Amino acid sequence: MLHSIMKAAIKYICYMAMMACCHHASAQGLVAVQNNAFSDFKTEQPLTFSVTSGGGYDSLNYKVDTPFIQDIASWYAQLGVGVTYTDIDPTTPWSFSLDASAINYVDGVPRFGNTFYNLNGAFSMEHRFSERLKISNNLLFTYGVDPGNASSFGAAAALWNGQYLYGYNNFNVSYAWTPRFSTTTSYTLDGIFYEDDLIATPENRYSHLFSQQFSYAITQRTSVVAEYRYRITTFERTPSKNFTSHFALGGVDHAWSERASGSLRVGAEFYESDTVSNVAPYAETTFNYAVDQKTNVRWAAALGYNGAELAAFNSRYGLNTGLQVNHYLTKRLSVNGGASYFYSQFDGGAGTDVTEHSAQISVGLGYQMFENLMLNAGYSYSILQSTDVLREFDRNRVSLGATASF
Repeated sequence: MLHSIMKAAIKYICYMAMMACCHHASAQGLVAVQNNAFSDFKTEQPLTFSVTSGGGYDSLNYKVDTPFIQDIASWYAQLGVGVTYTDIDPTTPWSFSLDASAINYVDGVPRFGNTFYNLNGAFSMEHRFSERLKISNNLLFTYGVDPGNASSFGAAAALWNGQYLYGYNNFNVSYAWTPRFSTTTSYTLDGIFYEDDLIATPENRYSHLFSQQFSYAITQRTSVVAEYRYRITTFERTPSKNFTSHFALGGVDHAWSERASGSLRVGAEFYESDTVSNVAPYAETTFNYAVDQKTNVRWAAALGYNGAELAAFNSRYGLNTGLQVNHYLTKRLSVNGGASYFYSQFDGGAGTDVTEHSAQISVGLGYQMFENLMLNAGYSYSILQSTDVLREFDRNRVSLGATASF
């Protein structure tokens, strides 16, 4: 029933074909910026196991109630286990993480029941054949019900669509032809699949993305980049929504220091489907800053076409941006926060266009009570405003928990 591992993508709900514009409220999915977005081999992590327990309260309220979309208001409890490891071998560094959990909503989630399961995994590796030739691979997947952790990738999700599988795998080959000029060839496979047939029929999809990048180092810290990409997106059950995109991009990669770096790509996206043929601006950027040993900041943004929620529309174009900050107040006490914003413009063709604004904020505290016991608390707030009032909602979620590692 489940498909091969597919990418961080965007969530979807559409509850009736006869109500073309009356979707279940939605949220955008992961923004996967190219070229080793998940690799970080600076710190050795020994094999570590963890046990996590927690609970909280979840409240999701629609502006307009209908028999097909109902509010959620319930206490919940969660129990999980995990394992992580990082090897910073000079030739072949690699890392992986895997965690599994079960979550029970005391009062249940309308249409979907009380108990749900989550499985999250990530694997990254690099291998240097020589000073010039390097390959790398980044894999990320989730089988779950609620991708609230997407904010760390510059995106957020807010709604329940039932159990789903999404994944992302990027493989690339880099070669330095001269000390200044290099190329990177990459292939990315991504997709999202839902178990609920009502959602799966219009939304299940996967994409192939091919990329060729040319980079020239102006200085030791600054490189200019030219890049071409080609994306093929296939909808499993609704082939009329299939589309392709060509990207012509230019940009720059720059490191201000060993602690601060960023990348920017701008250009045009040539989008084509059975109903739309259009050229629009495309842009993506990331910025990482380790302020000091106590503080880390990550920002990501992307502008372009999106494959989610196209059942009643010809296309979806928008902006995703998100900021994540982690800071250690003391050796024991840490804080984290995130904020994300999404703008979407749905082309309704002969129907009604829809414009949406969505945002999420989150804050959290962590306290290292003992060497192997961490206590944590968190709060998140999400809101979606739309010209289709049936899609509007807000959500509050509070959590308390503890993690033991060994």
